[in-house]
Amino acid sequence: MRFADFYEKGSPIISFELFPPRNAKAMADLEERLPKLISLEPSFITVTYGALGSTQEHTLEIASRIKNEYGMETAHHLTCLGSSRDEITAILENISRHNIENVVALRGDPSQGDETFTPHEDGYNHGNQLVEHIRALGGFGIGVAGYPEKHIEAPDAEADLQNLKRKVDSGADAVITQLYYDNRHFYSFVERCRAIGIQQPIVPGLMPILNFGQIKRITGMCGATIPEPLLRQLQDAEGDDRKIHEIGIAHTANQAQDLLDHGATGIHFYVLNRYFHVAEIMERIRPALHR
Repeated sequence: MRFADFYEKGSPIISFELFPPRNAKAMADLEERLPKLISLEPSFITVTYGALGSTQEHTLEIASRIKNEYGMETAHHLTCLGSSRDEITAILENISRHNIENVVALRGDPSQGDETFTPHEDGYNHGNQLVEHIRALGGFGIGVAGYPEKHIEAPDAEADLQNLKRKVDSGADAVITQLYYDNRHFYSFVERCRAIGIQQPIVPGLMPILNFGQIKRITGMCGATIPEPLLRQLQDAEGDDRKIHEIGIAHTANQAQDLLDHGATGIHFYVLNRYFHVAEIMERIRPALHR
């Protein structure tokens, strides 16, 4: 089943995102948690793609396991970074051989230590070019990223929105947003997208806060902001992991509930390869998913 098929259903679609672990211990932990995450019954799980081979070899391994061992739909992330056009075709053909029908197409972040993105000499410099390549090859549903608070490299919100429009016009089936912590950003983003003719499903991406230091680093890298009331709560609880968890879970559950109340087409949870927090959030919002 492809992205377009999911979001045509009408009922909210819940999806999770995992990342390939960097060492054997983390991989073992994920293997233990994976059946538990699947038991929460998301519609599909996406698996991210590491830069320049750092974790790429595990992306397909994990995505294939989700699809072929557990029978759950999955999406394989793919970036422009470090791959020629022929290599991208070969990667896509390999993904297809593993019965995976969805790809999340991204330009990719600059390599570690680089300030700007450097494409392969025979590759692509922009996400819309990768979308065009995948669409031309055929056989995949295509998801792309949207940025409610603007991509950190974009000069302004309008330029960022036009970049998204190019990706959509190139053949994307759905837009999954970057994390954010104030739903007003999402509602404004959707309104602006619709105003310029983007009609594809726009799926809010939510990341529960489990560690204050970690989320400060993540928001700093991606340009997302933490609302002042939430920031004060986190600052007051700094050093108390249990309290931080409670605040983070409550905030994300409230975000999700509000989105569902406003008719969101789905919610994409960045679960950070954990289980307990997303299980609690799912328990809190489940009545809204089945009403």
